Amino acid sequence: MAQSLEGGPPARAFHESAVVEDKMFVWGGGTSYKGPYHSRLDLFSVNILTGEWSSHKAHPPETPPPCWDAAATCTGNTIYTHGGIISWSPYRLSDELYKLMVEEMKWRRVTTRGTKPAGRRGAAMCSVDGKVLLMGGSTGIGQHSNELFEF
Repeated sequence: MAQSLEGGPPARAFHESAVVEDKMFVWGGGTSYKGPYHSRLDLFSVNILTGEWSSHKAHPPETPPPCWDAAATCTGNTIYTHGGIISWSPYRLSDELYKLMVEEMKWRRVTTRGTKPAGRRGAAMCSVDGKVLLMGGSTGIGQHSNELFEF
């Protein structure tokens, strides 16, 4: 069943989403295939019980750059996101891992241990028993990965 996006985010593609309790959070992605492609970092949530949308100001200090096609997951009340395209010209992929602490609406860059994943887009991300896993993705134009990382 389709839901109205009244009060919700502008149309977009290649965005990220994650569910925390009774809210689905949506951010990132892009808004146009005609002309310049605009990456977004606006942050919305929809209450999945009532259908009511809210717009949020996620406060720095370490807000991720606007990007699209990043990976996302959550564990508890924290959303994690990694990678994404941050520029087409020149082509640049993010190699950073960020977390959004939902209760405070604050982003933080996460320092990883061990081998840091290369920048990538289109990867899969999930959480299991408090661990965050990142699998695969495209690490460059025509370059695909089967690497698995644990954070």
